[in-house]
Amino acid sequence: MTIADTLLDGQAVDIVINGSLIESITPHSPCAADIDAHGLAVFPGLCNMHSHAPMTLFRGLGDDQPLDVWLNDYIWPAEKKLTDELVYEGTLQACREMLASGTTAFNDMYFRLPAMAQAVKDSGIRAMLGYTVFGDAEEVESGKWKVESTETSIRYAIAPHSIYTVSEKGLRRCADACADLQLPMHIHMSETQKEVNDCLREHGCRPWEYLDKLGILDQMGENIIAAHCLHLSENEIKLIGDHHITCVHCPNSNLKLGSGYRFPMIELIDTGARVTLGTDGSASSNNLDMIEVMKTSALLQKGWRGDPSVVPASQILSLAALGHTIAPGQPACLFLVDTKSLSNLVYATHGEKVAMTIVDGKIVYKK
Repeated sequence: MTIADTLLDGQAVDIVINGSLIESITPHSPCAADIDAHGLAVFPGLCNMHSHAPMTLFRGLGDDQPLDVWLNDYIWPAEKKLTDELVYEGTLQACREMLASGTTAFNDMYFRLPAMAQAVKDSGIRAMLGYTVFGDAEEVESGKWKVESTETSIRYAIAPHSIYTVSEKGLRRCADACADLQLPMHIHMSETQKEVNDCLREHGCRPWEYLDKLGILDQMGENIIAAHCLHLSENEIKLIGDHHITCVHCPNSNLKLGSGYRFPMIELIDTGARVTLGTDGSASSNNLDMIEVMKTSALLQKGWRGDPSVVPASQILSLAALGHTIAPGQPACLFLVDTKSLSNLVYATHGEKVAMTIVDGKIVYKK
């Protein structure tokens, strides 16, 4: 497949895709092409590193409520009514929404994984699906949660919801299972000041120090993916960096729920952590537009630090695309968008400007 006359770093180029990989990139010249991309710029596919895909069904439910009220009074009661069919439909809707806004992969935390996996397969997106557990996480030991799948576009993780909904025994079980099965662990961490205060009262230490005391940081290390990570002490930032943990910044959700805005992005990166971006679920972020997330993330860093030069557009795109670039030999996961520059992509564009999304060399969305 040949994409002709697309803008890459401001230059008109032709991109040849062979199978699932980019074969070549050359200056544009008249040629037979499968896709005429004149007037469109090309960027690496974005990765939504924290979502709850089926929650497209709950978009607008419990708006303008604090996190604990929102969860206990609105979300968790609604989730008890979910069926496989509803989870499939909600996930498929999420996948289509993400593909239509330039996202080619997502990292999720939810239930009824077989239904989710089918929706992922049917949509053509890539995903890591985390099985969410609460309490003592007995089902992790039983293995009943595991999904038999040969899909190379889908990976799995174990997802203890948080330190305040999973017991010490449950957290240890999850870490042991992840280590045995060589799976990542996906968890909400340090999302609110209340979570920190409760942990100090119940365990005598802060959330990340608690996981460290349990031995989970040494056991799991860089295989931990932690969503939010807003309320961190200097010691916690060092712990996260020393263990090269992945932190997912979800600015739109955090702002809407009033959880906070001073995400220590630069400090985490400087200490060795991997920083990524996510939308969170549609019930708290209300959309799955990673282009919008890039803008919010960059503006927040500039705003609370009082420095317009920090986190430039090139850096925020790299975080959103997990460092992937458009180059020969790289996976052909990319999107074409109606804009002329990277700056305009980040600061002046939204997902509806995406014209086409390609995953592993296949066109999976066309406007």
